[in-house]
Amino acid sequence: MLTICVVTTFAITTHLMTVVMLLIWKKHVIFIMLFYVVFGSIELIYLSSILSKFIEGGYLPICFALVVMSLMAAWHYVQVKRYWYELDHIVPTSEMTMLLEKNEVRRIPGVGLLYTELVQGIPPVFPRLIQKIPSVHSIFMFMSIKHLPISRVVPTERFIFRQVGPREHRMFRCVARYGYSDALEEPKEFAAFLVDRLKMFIQEESAFALAQDEEESGEVSDAQARPWRSTVHSEEAVQGQARVISHSASGRVSFHTNQAVEEEKQLIDREVERGMVYLMGEANVTAEAKSSILKKVVVNHVYTFLRKNLTEGHKVLAIPKDQLLKVGITYEI
Repeated sequence: MLTICVVTTFAITTHLMTVVMLLIWKKHVIFIMLFYVVFGSIELIYLSSILSKFIEGGYLPICFALVVMSLMAAWHYVQVKRYWYELDHIVPTSEMTMLLEKNEVRRIPGVGLLYTELVQGIPPVFPRLIQKIPSVHSIFMFMSIKHLPISRVVPTERFIFRQVGPREHRMFRCVARYGYSDALEEPKEFAAFLVDRLKMFIQEESAFALAQDEEESGEVSDAQARPWRSTVHSEEAVQGQARVISHSASGRVSFHTNQAVEEEKQLIDREVERGMVYLMGEANVTAEAKSSILKKVVVNHVYTFLRKNLTEGHKVLAIPKDQLLKVGITYEI
């Protein structure tokens, strides 16, 4: 019985090692085929020679493995359904803007991080949060943690930011990327690095917008000056003066832009000092009334049992308990 389990484990390891060699280590195909044929043949022969002991008690670990695999399959099935439900019910940016502009919704001091598995769109838990607590932090981010099939992610490339909605709302989308060898930082270290990269993102966005405006204004000036290039020298002198005035105006715009960026950075530092709050959606997943009995058992009982007893998201994400706020919501899949 034990031998069957051990050899089956060897065979599974060989299959998975082949996948790792192909996708992660990126070895040559001939080398991978040679490895798979040699070790796979040996283990297949060995496994076939000991399967005769199955009727002597080898079915017990097989049954145990089937139970574990059934639990894994149930968990995966509901998680995929939950993800697609959130993807189908994402909130448009225009609707989010309307929610924030309501008179009863106020902005409170501090920084809010709402964790979500979605890397695009507004998760459906956000309107629920606004409905129950009509207030949003001065700086708010939709945070996603994604693990990539690479060894490590360079710290400078860890975070990807994007502005959500109008700039004055200070709403951002952030995706934190980790490799399979990377470890999550401590909460204070994570928050400090996140804020530092956010300020760099704001500076880069402002510089890009300024460069784009200067490029557009330069194209307009060239288009206006092109019909007059064959005129007299006096007109060229006038155009030269116009270019000097244009450069002077551009310098003033650049100065005001840099000043606005510095004020934005100072605002972020002040809000961080006032506190950072981590928000997580506590989704209660239930099966629809018209679902089959098997689906109701899997979703309403098996998955619910596993979620309540085997997972604690704030520990996995290294979130301090005293800064955690959970928002309850129900999904019918």
